[in-house]
Amino acid sequence: MGRREDNKRQKREALLAAGVSVFGAEGYDRASIESVVKAAGVARGTFYLYYPDKLALFRAIVSPMVDEILGIVAEVREALSTAEARSEALEIYQQMGIGLALLGLNHEAPILIAFRESRRMGEAGLFLRSEERRILDAVTVITTEARDRGLIDVRDPAITVRMIFGAVERLYFDLLEGVDLGDTTAVAGEVVRTFTLAMGLDEDSAE
Repeated sequence: MGRREDNKRQKREALLAAGVSVFGAEGYDRASIESVVKAAGVARGTFYLYYPDKLALFRAIVSPMVDEILGIVAEVREALSTAEARSEALEIYQQMGIGLALLGLNHEAPILIAFRESRRMGEAGLFLRSEERRILDAVTVITTEARDRGLIDVRDPAITVRMIFGAVERLYFDLLEGVDLGDTTAVAGEVVRTFTLAMGLDEDSAE
């Protein structure tokens, strides 16, 4: 990588890091491009070399996480396509949970920003809700396929997916906000237990 390309990369990374910091501290609506460039240590004109507006920067922060989540969902779909027993499905879903947990640990600040902004009016909220629907739709597809093949036991995949998604989102939001929910291992165990019951994958049915 040449010096010019390396300089561009550093400025882009500085703007992304500044965006996370400013959006996290001020919220999307109150945050300004001026506050972002000040935090990044670059000129205002430099901002527009990389992002046409504030929403573009916000999307650049959030979209990689969504892509990673959809990548995990795609891997789960592929794995479930060859599963022949509920015990296999249970193991696949458990691996999915681990993958999502690791993703969360790697993107704590952006995820907290997304949680805070996702129910607000305005362009950031609209963008986040559209991304959320992409995730929900993708998970609903694999849930429907798994149900139709007898790997899980749910009546309405769309409703089940939204119930689980909403519960886990709230739980993770509280954890990121510092709410004391007790021992993290016990919390994780309860999440797994509740999930397996909701999907008809308790130990007795998964055999």
